[in-house]
Amino acid sequence: MEIGISFAGEKQFSVKIRGHEFITDIPVEKGGKDAGPTPTELFVASIGACVGLYGARYLRTAKLDPSGLSMKIDWDFSEDNKRVGRIDVAVSVPNAELGERKRALILAMEKCVIHNTLHDPPEIKIDIVGDA
Repeated sequence: MEIGISFAGEKQFSVKIRGHEFITDIPVEKGGKDAGPTPTELFVASIGACVGLYGARYLRTAKLDPSGLSMKIDWDFSEDNKRVGRIDVAVSVPNAELGERKRALILAMEKCVIHNTLHDPPEIKIDIVGDA
């Protein structure tokens, strides 16, 4: 699978994924124009969206109503500001009576691809191609 990313000026990058396109940027106070989310915000948001996807699938399988399912994520950088140091996902399931299934829902959400990737990180290789 491939994602295209290109410099769009200033602190912005254009991201192209399967026909979708959006801009990443940084906040004004850090020298950007705030034209889009930061790459780190997208990373953290991907966890919430992935957890939600797996949660909704579990709820439907359990014949529970996934409508209204939402996540709020609170996160911070590590003390050295070199990585994300903490991510707390608060899940709201207002239209499903979970009862004994609360733990099962959490377990299902913990199986999301992003969550699994963080526990077993991929090899990341950076190479320079087509240099002038």
